[in-house]
Amino acid sequence: MSDALTIAAARALRDEALGIFQADIELAKAESSPARIKERAMDEAVEAIHTVRDIANENKAVIAASVAVLTGWFLRGPLTELAAKARNAIRSGD
Repeated sequence: MSDALTIAAARALRDEALGIFQADIELAKAESSPARIKERAMDEAVEAIHTVRDIANENKAVIAASVAVLTGWFLRGPLTELAAKARNAIRSGD
């Protein structure tokens, strides 16, 4: 009789584990659906935008300085030419 109870208990545990496993499989299927992936991606993008906005609001001077430096870097050729022309004009007395 003890063997029958042991077998019944083992089967019950097996059935419970199988139910949990099947529920996990269904959850994985639901989470990997294209609609759910798109939804999670959109949520992450919105959260990133909010984070960037908060950081930008806290560091306006740093962002302005960075934009000015980048602008100067991209315009370094024309700015160098302009400085050379100004230097030559000053030296020639024009």
